[in-house]
Amino acid sequence: MRSPSRHLHCCLLLILCLIARMRSLEFNYTNFLAENSTDFVFTDGTSIAGGALQLTPTSGNHSHQSGRVLYGTSFKLHRGNGSAPTSINSTFVFNIQPLTHPGGEGFAFLLTNNPPLPAGDSSGQWLGAFSSQTNGSSRSRTVAVEFDTRRSYDGDLDDNHVGLDVNGIPSAGQLSFGTVGMNISQGIDVEVSMVFDAVEGLFGLRAVTINSSMVFVWALDLSQHLDEDDVWVGFSSSTSNLSQSNQIKSWYFSAGDVEFAGAKKKRTRTRTIWLLVLVAPFCAAASCLSFTLWKKRNRGALRYDRNLARRDIELVLKASNDRPVKFQLSELKIATGNFDPNRQLGRGGFGTVYRGYLKEYDVEVAVKRIERNSRGGEREFVAEVTTISQLSHRNLVKLIGWCHDAGELLLVYEFLRRRSLDKYLFGEDSECSVLDWERRYRIVAGVAAALDYLHHGSVRRVVHRDVKASNVMLDEEFDARLGDFGLARAVERGGGKSHYSTAGVAGTRGYMAPECYFTGRAAPETDVYAFGVFAMEVACGRRPGSYVVVVHDDDDDDDGGGASSEAAYLVDWVWDLHGRGRILEAADRRLGGKYDEAEMERVLLLALACCHPNHRERPSMRAALQVLAGDAAPPNPAMEKPAFVWPASAPRDDVEMPLVGLLFVGSGGGHLTQSTIFGR
Repeated sequence: MRSPSRHLHCCLLLILCLIARMRSLEFNYTNFLAENSTDFVFTDGTSIAGGALQLTPTSGNHSHQSGRVLYGTSFKLHRGNGSAPTSINSTFVFNIQPLTHPGGEGFAFLLTNNPPLPAGDSSGQWLGAFSSQTNGSSRSRTVAVEFDTRRSYDGDLDDNHVGLDVNGIPSAGQLSFGTVGMNISQGIDVEVSMVFDAVEGLFGLRAVTINSSMVFVWALDLSQHLDEDDVWVGFSSSTSNLSQSNQIKSWYFSAGDVEFAGAKKKRTRTRTIWLLVLVAPFCAAASCLSFTLWKKRNRGALRYDRNLARRDIELVLKASNDRPVKFQLSELKIATGNFDPNRQLGRGGFGTVYRGYLKEYDVEVAVKRIERNSRGGEREFVAEVTTISQLSHRNLVKLIGWCHDAGELLLVYEFLRRRSLDKYLFGEDSECSVLDWERRYRIVAGVAAALDYLHHGSVRRVVHRDVKASNVMLDEEFDARLGDFGLARAVERGGGKSHYSTAGVAGTRGYMAPECYFTGRAAPETDVYAFGVFAMEVACGRRPGSYVVVVHDDDDDDDGGGASSEAAYLVDWVWDLHGRGRILEAADRRLGGKYDEAEMERVLLLALACCHPNHRERPSMRAALQVLAGDAAPPNPAMEKPAFVWPASAPRDDVEMPLVGLLFVGSGGGHLTQSTIFGR
């Protein structure tokens, strides 16, 4: 029996259907306040509470309930006849907390022409999206993306999956979250980004938690299933005898007359879907511009100019919930004393870093001033803002803001008083004492954690390309913060382009993997090599490019013994000591023998494994982190350094993403699998 208030809400929705006519729609809620209630239409049991949209009752009877929360304004779905078809981007964070053991049933993201709850009982398996009376009917005019937490329908994969439903509960495609070790009903925050690409007729979804990620792709033309006028967007949910709390904690949505770059040109579906699904959830305009830049870069014809850089950054950051602050040049001049030379903290390849103080925020900052008329500096500026602004990890330097004004390019970072690691390792500053082994070990593990996040944990897989001691900053507790993302590039996971090609060799000699000189490519494996060199310099207290005298005992010499010596670089020196069973002799003498021998040996053996000349033999950063944490045994490198051979083995053919019926799953561990999806 439905309550009168429920009928009232249904009538209100129908009235809104008649009066709302919008060509496009865009909104962004980083959280939900009580005053936002007028922006939405709620059915019984749904509400705003605790800073979130509550899709199930927060009190009273929880069993056999269903409800919907829809945005209060509809939009128009253009089909492309005379105007650009409507494409949709949406990003939201949800949290599911079981109220029974187990919980159920789940919730759905909805696009529908029929905003009221469907006729009949829509609780239980129907998720508030359909009912036994509307299931399978074309009159339902509803496309739902279900997040199902109970296997209450015969065709369900399990009690932990996502499915794409068109006019009914049988899914056109579905995928278990368990394939990447993700359980969506454990009270964890899950970020979901969706793209309904009207140009290609494709639907893409990315789900991300702190430990894992998953990508789902399916062919879908919304115009075949929804009427053009009055498309409503929102969420629905249901419970049965089992129940759970379904919360939407933030929500960005954009739908409008969008024509993606290159739509009138010949392009592959592979490039489009990787752009739309794996790249951070930019607004449609940002997607357009980013794809254009991507195309030009691959033709080797990309040219940055300051106006283009500014448009690119501003469009990209427009859609970011945690975007850095855009500062005025006047603010940063005041903060740095008009870039007073006495406030210089250091100088890099493309600019100078100054210490500053932002009075309004009562915080000290480090301001990098990119050199004028530096093409490389402009590229670095764009790379840093568009890459690091999308990242969040305790072992990464935080980008606070940026400025592009009056021809100036400026980056504003958190200020770390202990500055860079190299000052402590190589005695360049009399105020920097020698680091003890406990701190060194924690620093190596911190940089490993940062790289593991970049390669396997972040939404976009990022290759840093310049891992070295001078790019590692130290906070008050001597914990490591990896910084300087000027050379960083995002690469695709799995079957896509898993490397980044450069016009020339980029990076710092001594840290660069041997294949870089032959291919110009940067890949996660090149970061692993640089990490190995970095770990050696931390353990040994020596620069990677400096010569070390290697003394060989010639005990087997027929002339009665003696010794010989030669000069070697750091990696070769450590490998030589390993081959002679004396690897601990590589330890920094300034430590005075005060170190844990097992930890020192672990770091040096891991470093050698990371510096294997064959990139296919190097461990992943996930494996390296496990070794440092003591969860895996140290590797056992060859006693003699292997010879470098290129190519290391037969190159793999590039894998094109299938158009329909395949899914790609990227786990937190960086593995990739593909499977055929069957409709349920």
